[in-house]
Amino acid sequence: MQSCSIHHCVLFFLTLTFTTVPALAFTSVTVKLHQSATLPCNSRCSGFVKWTMFHNPDYILAQCDQTACRSEKGYEVSHDQYLQGKPHLTITAVDYSKRALYTCQCDGVEVCDVRLVIDTLMSSVQLNPGEALVMDLPVPEPVEVIYKPIDSAGLYGEQICTVTQRSLQCKTEYTRRASLSYPNITLRDVNMSDSGSYTIRDRKNDEVIHIYTLIVKVVQPESEGKLVSHWVHGVIVGILLLILMIVGAGFVLKNWHVKRLKKEKADLEETIKLNESVTEGDNHRQRANSDAEAAQLIKQMLKVDTLIQQYKTESVRTSQSWTSLNDIPVVELLKRKKAELDEILQGREISEQDTIGQWWSLKRPELDAIIEHWKKYDAEPDQIIQVEQCSSAQELCNQ
Repeated sequence: MQSCSIHHCVLFFLTLTFTTVPALAFTSVTVKLHQSATLPCNSRCSGFVKWTMFHNPDYILAQCDQTACRSEKGYEVSHDQYLQGKPHLTITAVDYSKRALYTCQCDGVEVCDVRLVIDTLMSSVQLNPGEALVMDLPVPEPVEVIYKPIDSAGLYGEQICTVTQRSLQCKTEYTRRASLSYPNITLRDVNMSDSGSYTIRDRKNDEVIHIYTLIVKVVQPESEGKLVSHWVHGVIVGILLLILMIVGAGFVLKNWHVKRLKKEKADLEETIKLNESVTEGDNHRQRANSDAEAAQLIKQMLKVDTLIQQYKTESVRTSQSWTSLNDIPVVELLKRKKAELDEILQGREISEQDTIGQWWSLKRPELDAIIEHWKKYDAEPDQIIQVEQCSSAQELCNQ
């Protein structure tokens, strides 16, 4: 069999090695600046585990074995997670110096590759014409500044400046206004045409670091601004005065309404008291009048009853002479008393079911019978007149 030369054997060995061992895929972890980040690795390893940066494999960031874990400042690996087959690397505070591709090895064999990416910073800046836009350069050079006008319809802007070896190179229209004072790029004397987005891009790692959105405000002429300002102030003052007037008017109306209600309440209470006093007086008077009328009625009833008792027998009439009776003629007297009592009972609206009405129902027929009885003993007219005159003027009769 023909043997191969040394060069052919080496070439064959390298070809066999690179075709049989596949490239290890890596994952990416994106975090915000200055926050913590955990780079995952799910690979059980019973031996020695270490984490390094891909571009600096000799500098061990963290390492673990079956006994313990050790790490550099700013990096951590949990021993418990290592024993569980999860030797994740934690970066306590991320900055741009820690952006890299990290590699985890188990006994010298790569098991995990993780790339750490920092979120793009976003800033919005409002400036007046003539002011300066200051942009930070947090990463080592080379970097570039890409400008996209605010009214541009395109997806990409144009490169206006680059920084290489601490030197700033800009397009002609920006050379006079742009300057580098590390770590800042300053664009002076901005105007409205400078409004738009300014992107700071890391050319080495092909990452966008920071995007500044600049808005240059429109400045009104001084006279117009003063006019508008005075007009606005006048409107505000007028509105405030109107509000104060409305509030004041409402307060006055409220007080007037409250006072009116209080006065109406006091007048109503006084009226109620007066009505109660008048009602009480009327009740007293009614009771007094009623008592007087009752007394008068009883008096009349007694008189009628006395007359009935006095004139109900004929013997009384025969035993008396015309000249000895001062209340003659009897018939007229009895009729008058009967009429008076009828009038009183009708005025008081006393019914026959009332006690007085029942009494009068019994006495009236008796009185009518006495009147009919005494009619046949009536005196002569001239004697009746004389008796009536004597009853009104006793002294004349005595003469």
